[in-house]
Amino acid sequence: MTRYLININNDCNQCMECVEICQNKVLTEEFINMVKITLKDKHHYFRKYVRGCTCCESCEDICEQHAIWIIDPEWEEL
Repeated sequence: MTRYLININNDCNQCMECVEICQNKVLTEEFINMVKITLKDKHHYFRKYVRGCTCCESCEDICEQHAIWIIDPEWEEL
């Protein structure tokens, strides 16, 4: 099973629209809250490999802040 790399940057305003639209329930309110706590430590963005994500890009499409993006690890090698 492919593990996709979820990236969230400081532009996230915790609107939770990505949580509501996530088809596989990979993004949860707890996950987003943990990300924001991590970002408070002066990190520019958060990255995590996640199982269960199908890279449907729904979260990217709904995010008005463009704060979330998904990367297929195979793409990084190209």
